Amino acid sequence: MRGVLARRLLLAVPTLLALSFLIFALISLAPGDPATEYARRTSPGGEVTPAQVDLAQRQLGLNRSFVVQYGSWLGGAVQGRLGRSFSRQTPVAREIRERLGATAELAAVALILTVIFAVPLGVVAAMFHRRLGDHVLRVFSLVGASTPGFFLAYVLIIIFAVRLKVLPVAGKQGVDSVVLPAVTLAVGPTAVVARLLRSAMLEVLSESYIVTAYGKGLGRLRVVVVHGLRNALIPVATVFGSIIGALLEGSIIAEVVFAWPGLGRLVYEGISERDYPLVEGLVVFAGLAYVIVNVLVDLSYTFLDRRISAGASL
Repeated sequence: MRGVLARRLLLAVPTLLALSFLIFALISLAPGDPATEYARRTSPGGEVTPAQVDLAQRQLGLNRSFVVQYGSWLGGAVQGRLGRSFSRQTPVAREIRERLGATAELAAVALILTVIFAVPLGVVAAMFHRRLGDHVLRVFSLVGASTPGFFLAYVLIIIFAVRLKVLPVAGKQGVDSVVLPAVTLAVGPTAVVARLLRSAMLEVLSESYIVTAYGKGLGRLRVVVVHGLRNALIPVATVFGSIIGALLEGSIIAEVVFAWPGLGRLVYEGISERDYPLVEGLVVFAGLAYVIVNVLVDLSYTFLDRRISAGASL
């Protein structure tokens, strides 16, 4: 198990290298000049001269060639250093550590909400196939998966923060402040997982061992939950890596709208401020997190179905 896990993580190294090079190249081609922004930010009057811009380029290392800049950044990244933020003049790794907890909290609550609602919805829809419960789930799946996150966020704000005044509109002020951004993140994945689980359950419930379980006199609920659900969760687990990736991606919209102090908002701030090292570090960190999550998802197959070996799943 350990050897297979180590081999899978080693295979992720070329992926992360390609990702880092690609984001480094794309950012270098982006419009705007971070040296000018930096000089303007540090200038008392807000107006800069060409000499100040040249000085800023030397201070930020932007006067060097692309290859030298990328090589220097990569050498530091291997040692755990992701560069220094242009706008904050602090290590990028420190900025990530300070914001990671808020994003992890938001993603964890959204993931819990997804599981709590998606699993019962998928099971009920399969049990009542082509009946009212199934039709309701299909409508919810269509609406939930197609509703833009920013639109849903503003609808929730209008209803629960402006009209009803029962939840805070922005900031990380207490336990209730995580509700609206977490629901915004959870609606789309809940719709996708519930629909996928419904399809998997319908396939599993038609298997011969399910018919045998009914023949032994077992109750319908026990057959569905004990014998059917566990096997139906295998294809659902396959997409959970993508679901968590979608939560990280969607957190940018949710954190900006709800002023949540996490990594998503930090990405937005880094792009707005043309803070190249900050954006590069955040993207590579997100890629690393995505790889680790997918490895854990692969390992989960052996727990859901003991017939699957760790070597086969990885």
